[in-house]
Amino acid sequence: MSGCCLGPIILIPLGLSGLAGTLAIISIKYQLFLMIMTLLFLGVSFYLVYGRKRKSKSTIITLWTTTLLVLGAFLFLGLAERGLL
Repeated sequence: MSGCCLGPIILIPLGLSGLAGTLAIISIKYQLFLMIMTLLFLGVSFYLVYGRKRKSKSTIITLWTTTLLVLGAFLFLGLAERGLL
């Protein structure tokens, strides 16, 4: 997700919009792989947070916020691909 979303956000203000567009187009080929890796990393994060006896409140809030943002991005992407947006 960082290749297709975060990369262009960083490159466009630097005046590298062509490179940002190329990065976004190239990353579409690996979209399914990147989505699976994102879900795997979230799963590992949940295991590390809830598998330990010591949980900090800030870690839990950050994990759930990130999870909601990722699921929102997946929902947006799914709706956009189907032409519902």
